[in-house]
Amino acid sequence: MIPLLSKNSLVLLESFSFTRTLYAFDFDGTLAKIVTKPENAFMTKTTESLLEELSTLAPVAIVSGRSINDLKKRVHFNPQFLVGNHGLEGLGNNNASLTKAQAVCSQWVQKLKKMKFESGVEIEEKTYSLALHYRQARNKTNAKKQLLQSIAELTPEARVITGKSVYNLLPPGTLHKGAAMLHLIEKSSAKHAFYIGDDDTDEDIFSVEYSAGQLMTVRVGQKKTSHAKFYIDRQAEINRLLKILIGFHKKKANG
Repeated sequence: MIPLLSKNSLVLLESFSFTRTLYAFDFDGTLAKIVTKPENAFMTKTTESLLEELSTLAPVAIVSGRSINDLKKRVHFNPQFLVGNHGLEGLGNNNASLTKAQAVCSQWVQKLKKMKFESGVEIEEKTYSLALHYRQARNKTNAKKQLLQSIAELTPEARVITGKSVYNLLPPGTLHKGAAMLHLIEKSSAKHAFYIGDDDTDEDIFSVEYSAGQLMTVRVGQKKTSHAKFYIDRQAEINRLLKILIGFHKKKANG
């Protein structure tokens, strides 16, 4: 992986500002710090202000595993694109597919609530997908084992995306973040695209096949097995990155 904030990488990143570029961001662990309780996650005022400023200069998308309603509570301006539930919401998905996904998730919840888990395991219902959190479990090893056994018993079989102390469950046949990103690129009429995320849920985008050099993928935190080409060291660098992107676009606007 290549450090994004190195001189050579920034030259490439600046070149994106000379064409119509879509800038897309994960929420948890990228725009907001990872916290013990997901409901307590938020963007700092500085981050939100910078992101809003960037959205006046170029198309901006937030692509999250959270539901759209949840994101709206945490994003106090209107980015051009707000995509929730790993791509299931926000892209004009047809009602039939959403109704089917909701029915499957409801069926899963009923079964999961009858099972016994370690204290601290939480089932987050997001209407069209589920998140099984074990960050607060006292015995995380046992909690993971219990959850994986329970997930294996679900019908229809869930698409499982691992995260930081969480298993995300998506109904079969639904969109994922990679497909969502391709839709966003098309909808925004972008010539180039930039995406930054921090977790295994973002690998669907990091590994997406797109025209060479036109999609810049960035991971928060270096990881040898990641498909992202670039990385920043930590979430705390997001404000610096946003300031750099804003600076590039203002420089371009001023000739």
